[in-house]
Amino acid sequence: MKYQILSVIFSVLSTITYGQTNKKEKVKIVLLGSMHFTPSTQDAYSNKELELTPKKQKELQEVVSKLANFKPDQICIEVPVDKQESINRLYQRYLAGQYKLELNEIDLLGFQTAKVLNLPKLTCVNYKGKFDTQEAQEAAKRYGQETVLKDMNLHAQDLVDQMNEKEAQLSMKDHLVYLNSQNTLNRNLQYYIKYFVNIGKGDNYEGTDLVSEWYTTNLRIYTNILRMVGPADNAILVIYGQGHIPILKHLFESNNDFEIVEVEDLLLK
Repeated sequence: MKYQILSVIFSVLSTITYGQTNKKEKVKIVLLGSMHFTPSTQDAYSNKELELTPKKQKELQEVVSKLANFKPDQICIEVPVDKQESINRLYQRYLAGQYKLELNEIDLLGFQTAKVLNLPKLTCVNYKGKFDTQEAQEAAKRYGQETVLKDMNLHAQDLVDQMNEKEAQLSMKDHLVYLNSQNTLNRNLQYYIKYFVNIGKGDNYEGTDLVSEWYTTNLRIYTNILRMVGPADNAILVIYGQGHIPILKHLFESNNDFEIVEVEDLLLK
């Protein structure tokens, strides 16, 4: 009887020790998709440059305050991994008052939020993949699929026009909520999975091969983020171009080590 009682006690203690104290909480992650404040020269469809009026500056500070309230342990930014040291130096110059922030989301959202939180650095996680549409466009013309190109261009331009219109109408906080709504994310992703994949014929998959490059790029970005998450991290903020977010969101939703915090829940609280 004595040994049976001891066995039960040991079993209960083991459950407490291993079932509760060793349980790792999910890492909360915010995937903040943004339009480029200064339009990218590499993107086929570009939004208008952000006009940083006094009103917009006030709205920007409100967004920074909301992001800081999330208390991320790391802020991941759209800068190649091999640029980490240069970003570290730039951030330290900013903290020392020796660097004037430029018109981009990394500086205005990333640097300012990191400063509020007294973070020692920002984390570079970008991977610049190959995404050359020329071969797919030439293939579409070769196969008589110009209608696909026309519909794709109309879809993309309509989305960019709407983004510009919303940016002019909404506060920065509300515009970011709009950009990260599931409907807007889906519309962006359709550019790849609805149109480009229809380019090709028979055993030729020029459009699909191009889309696979886009997925590879985002998979490597996802991997870079995973590599940088430390055992003590409870929350991660990712600031990225909005076009990357649909795939990154799917990947993190599928990883049960993470809990996605919606941008709307963060900015509208």
